[in-house]
Amino acid sequence: MNYDFEKALIIAKKEFADKLWSPIFLSLLGTFVLAVFAVTYREILLIEQFSQIGRTPLSAVLEGFYSTSLMMTWFGPLVGIALSFDSVIKERKSASLNVLLTHPVFRDTIILGKMLGAVLLLLVVMLISSGISLGTIILLLGAKVSAMELSRIAVWFILTFLYALVFLGIGLVCSIYVREATDSLVYNIVIWLTLSIMFSWILTFLSYSLEPVVSAGVQDITDSLLALSPMHHYAELSTGKTGLGWGAGGGSYGRDSMEGILDIRFTLAQWLKEFWTNLVVLFIAPLILLIAAYLKFLREDISA
Repeated sequence: MNYDFEKALIIAKKEFADKLWSPIFLSLLGTFVLAVFAVTYREILLIEQFSQIGRTPLSAVLEGFYSTSLMMTWFGPLVGIALSFDSVIKERKSASLNVLLTHPVFRDTIILGKMLGAVLLLLVVMLISSGISLGTIILLLGAKVSAMELSRIAVWFILTFLYALVFLGIGLVCSIYVREATDSLVYNIVIWLTLSIMFSWILTFLSYSLEPVVSAGVQDITDSLLALSPMHHYAELSTGKTGLGWGAGGGSYGRDSMEGILDIRFTLAQWLKEFWTNLVVLFIAPLILLIAAYLKFLREDISA
């Protein structure tokens, strides 16, 4: 490799600061944090109502994170998109890439630095939102958090971060392939709507459309298509549901089924055995996207 890691860190710091103090990003962050607080507060009210009629959850702390999972499913990808959709485009438009490359800075150093900056800021955002959710639950319920609950929340946090990281990778790839920031944003929004919000509805519509034509195997087709959505894998890992998008429906599949990492009726080993394929996909998907963006940038024409 030709990159100098210290120079990559300098670029990462600049990328981190530029994104952090962007008015658009700050507005999105504020809205996102308020939304997380709102859904957590609503979940706490529901927990208290159910407790009054004798339906006390096994863990009120973890129960509060189910609604947070829904919020992360819908809007976590937007944070990843906001951090990456114009990362390369804005540098190309301002011709700053040409200036950088006149100095002893290699292409791989630049793209590595931009990736590190965006990933670190995404990590900070996920920490803040998760901290808001946990803090709200502790303060309003007065609940104590056990080591077991903290371990479940830590795993949930990693899953949520990986899910948002998928869309950061998608945004970075689009930023390299597309020449205009507006076009890149539109493509990313369409991908987000398709894979996270409307995917369940699309598959339902597809199954009803194919049923008169295909006599058998419709369910197998839709089950296979589910694997294309990172939302599906995150939903199963966090809540045990096949989807959390529009049309996915609510409620549990049954008291005997595992409801994701937040379900303390089952051990972590049982959870891993049940959902290990989803976990592998959620780890590999962002890695593939980031590698694709890295390799494409090395061969990209950086002229405006």
